[in-house]
Amino acid sequence: MLLPLKLHQTGKIAANSINLYYETFGDPKNPAVLLIMGVSCPCLQWFPYIIDPIVSQGYYIIRFDNRDVGLSTWIDPLDWQKAHYSLEDMALDAVGLLDALGIDKAHIVGVSMGGAIAQRMAINHPDKVLTLTAIASFTDVAALGTGGIPATFGATVPTLAEYLGFWSILAGTTFPLDVPLYSELYQENVVVRQGYNPNSMGHHLEAIAHSPTLELSKITVPTLVLHGTADPLIPLNHAIKYANLIPQAKFIEMKGVGHDIPQGICPVIHPEIFTLFTTI
Repeated sequence: MLLPLKLHQTGKIAANSINLYYETFGDPKNPAVLLIMGVSCPCLQWFPYIIDPIVSQGYYIIRFDNRDVGLSTWIDPLDWQKAHYSLEDMALDAVGLLDALGIDKAHIVGVSMGGAIAQRMAINHPDKVLTLTAIASFTDVAALGTGGIPATFGATVPTLAEYLGFWSILAGTTFPLDVPLYSELYQENVVVRQGYNPNSMGHHLEAIAHSPTLELSKITVPTLVLHGTADPLIPLNHAIKYANLIPQAKFIEMKGVGHDIPQGICPVIHPEIFTLFTTI
């Protein structure tokens, strides 16, 4: 259930002085779509129900583990103390990955922190970006709430029950957590890949906190902002406000959706994404 149908290649590649684990799907001759995940989340969380419809529409998908996550380079806590990285550095990771794969430009789709990274790509590296899609995202650390999430979560490798409890909190009101799917995600990333880095959440949140505020008016690529009305982490009003700062951005509410991308909302978001992709 975690592997989309048309796997093209997978491996690790050097980018921005680290190694990034990546997977590609579809025909590399097709327009590229780069998927960027959020805080402490592996690329496996771009589930097949998100990827397969995009590949079927004639696109080439790249998903990858951010630094400090999964099978990509984990930053030693001592090195982290000496030199914090920022979201700008993580945007350079993504740009370096595209360069290493020989991809000139891509549609960029980011969820949560991944959307904040994508915004920085659009501003600082516009030559690499065809369109920008930000899902359940934000512009700065001030927008992040707690959503009742235990402050200590992430400091140790969670049990399955803790993991499911964490994601249940983030699920919205219309679509409950897909427990079998997230149990499979836990098994593959935490147990099989040994890909859960207890330091990743702290490092990523610090990276967000140490990143400068964006001038969103500098984004010139076609942009789509999607946000759940029941997101417990990032207020809907924040997404509306930052979407209004991006020239000609389109904003779509996801009714009853929390801080995730449930399968049930895909019939709403895929047509919007495909419309965006065809604007260029």
